[in-house]
Amino acid sequence: MLFLAISLGFYAENLREGIKHKEEVKTQMQSLLSDLRSDVLLFDSVIDRNGYSSTMADSLINLLYSDISNTTAIYYTARSVTANVGYYYSNSKSFDQMKSSGLLRFINPKSLLDSIGTYYVSFQWLANQTDLMRLKLDEIHKGNTALFDSYVFYQMMNINLSTYNGRHLTLNMPEGHPALLSSNFKDINAVSLNYHYYSTTIRFYNRTALAQKLRAERLIELIKQEYSFD
Repeated sequence: MLFLAISLGFYAENLREGIKHKEEVKTQMQSLLSDLRSDVLLFDSVIDRNGYSSTMADSLINLLYSDISNTTAIYYTARSVTANVGYYYSNSKSFDQMKSSGLLRFINPKSLLDSIGTYYVSFQWLANQTDLMRLKLDEIHKGNTALFDSYVFYQMMNINLSTYNGRHLTLNMPEGHPALLSSNFKDINAVSLNYHYYSTTIRFYNRTALAQKLRAERLIELIKQEYSFD
């Protein structure tokens, strides 16, 4: 009888612990769902900005090659590129909390746990590309000193940021026909090359981000299939 009583006590305690863990996991999964939805919103915003930035970079390259006298458009496209760069990151607060508390092992089915792990591990690849993006943008900033008047850029950025809608930023057109600081072919070509390397990098960056956004959306659906939230 004593053995039975002890066994039942252990069983009841394990049952209580199991129920507690299920409730904790459900609470954290609801938070994780919110994190994923915020990730998707960020992806939408930054993909739009970076896509616009890439388009402006390609337009600038064409202008520098075929219409060097159109300095108004050259200044506008050059500054629009650097004003519309976004970086991708994840709101991993809930995932990190579950990992540190040991709650991840209570997620069922295992395929869902695997999908969650894959999603957050995949951000490391985006982080590596973010470092490359920052490098390409830094090269543009340094190279632009040979070609562009800083005060013209300053006037173009004198805008009302309160109207910014989270998508790409629309700048002021430069006044008149501002002069380029150099007409030297090597200077112009160096700037064009910087924008070319940037454009190809950001297109790859956006493609990787789009794939990650699709993972987030699939993960949202998987979580909703397994957990019912009020």
